[in-house]
Amino acid sequence: MKRRKALKQIGLGVTAGLALPAWLSSCDKESPGPEINYDGVVGIIGAGAAGLIAADILISKGVKVKIFEATGRVGGRVCSLHRTDAPSDSLIMFPNNYPYSDFPFELGADRVNGSNSKWGEILKIRKVPTVNFRDLSADRYVLDNAVKTEAEALLNSDFVTAKSFRDNFSTFTGGAGLSVKQAATNAGVPASMDGLINSWLGVPYGSSSDRIGANALASGLSLTEHDGIELTLRNNPMQDTLLSVYSRVISSIQFNTVVQSVNYAGEVIEITHSGGSDTVNKLIVTVPVSILKAGDIAFSPGLPASKVTALSRIGMEASMRVLIEFKRNFWGEDTVAAIIGGTEAPMILNAGVGRSTLNRALSITINGPKAEAFSLMTGDQVVESIIAEMDVWFNGDATENVRRSTLAGEENKLLYTIKDWTKDPFAKGGFSFPLTGGIPADRDALAAPVDGKLFFAGEATDTTGEFGTVSGALKSGERAAFEVIDTIVP
Repeated sequence: MKRRKALKQIGLGVTAGLALPAWLSSCDKESPGPEINYDGVVGIIGAGAAGLIAADILISKGVKVKIFEATGRVGGRVCSLHRTDAPSDSLIMFPNNYPYSDFPFELGADRVNGSNSKWGEILKIRKVPTVNFRDLSADRYVLDNAVKTEAEALLNSDFVTAKSFRDNFSTFTGGAGLSVKQAATNAGVPASMDGLINSWLGVPYGSSSDRIGANALASGLSLTEHDGIELTLRNNPMQDTLLSVYSRVISSIQFNTVVQSVNYAGEVIEITHSGGSDTVNKLIVTVPVSILKAGDIAFSPGLPASKVTALSRIGMEASMRVLIEFKRNFWGEDTVAAIIGGTEAPMILNAGVGRSTLNRALSITINGPKAEAFSLMTGDQVVESIIAEMDVWFNGDATENVRRSTLAGEENKLLYTIKDWTKDPFAKGGFSFPLTGGIPADRDALAAPVDGKLFFAGEATDTTGEFGTVSGALKSGERAAFEVIDTIVP
């Protein structure tokens, strides 16, 4: 117990020894707890949040790690866009200029879910400035093609019914085969509220309300222990923050190394990748569930049947982030946190609240079937569809105020940024969600180690109700690191 208690104190970037910005240099860099004598090497596939924290813990205990990262950067689905970034990533669409807004855009994870969550605590310890944007603003709801305040929406009895379903959803115990949408219908929520249910309990959890399993989602949410406060980072890009917290891990990463096969039949694990091959003694797999489901990594022997079954009941689908900049804020200055309930734009975050002196940009998250459809369209077509819907809500203000290029010969072209995670070959979608028929035990099965050699992390393996979040990924990486350590030091 003493060893585990000591180990629990690490994982907050304790190995970070490189020069850090002042806002990230406040912590003691000495790691507590006993050192581990181990001659082997622990491999880690993926340098996202889960892989970084797992490596950080192991390195802090003296264990050698080797990280195989398919891309040329860290962060995984934590991906930030700086104002000065050039359109070097073909999966990020800049039709014309650089971003204009005076704060960093988040193309992946964009919020901290829980001020006292794992991610929230790391930011607090590191003194990273955050914004409780819901203290400054409130949601707006699309009802009858108009944007309403909550006070106005509560005058609609159908909205009251839908809100009650949402507020009490974590206690849902209906049939295992029901989708969230079916559960809402059975609870008396009228079809006119389908858009809101999708924006509340579909898109934020990785897909649409008609594809997400109600039972498994509700069971997961009931496990969540954090305070539920949503934060954004005031000044700092989330990807840069993650990198700074786990900076020393970088020297252990082999970038642009795509793992193709893993043979764990012998005493050592043989890894074949795009750069050749390597051997390790233990391996932590942190790739997105979509990569495992697609069979992009061949395991020999094959993964256990329990894990294959779990994968069949956990989905990961199309996901897109659309960032649109405007000449003026016509939706409500800093009083609007988000606009929810739309069809083309189901979740619109007023991303500049508390962060921007301009606050003229909207961040739109689209998951599931709508993202699948948009993925087949051009960027202009996607943005035009969203603008057309917003024009109905705001009497044409979206078209009138959307920013357009000022470059010679390209005047009037729409200015926007799109990250289509569906087309990212190393993500193939947004984040995991329970399919209809899924059960809470699926994530336990997916997270379970195999033969004391293979260990699994990543948001999809979180068993504490925080799947689909940075905190869930961090907690899963921490768990996997402890599992490895337990096999080394019984």
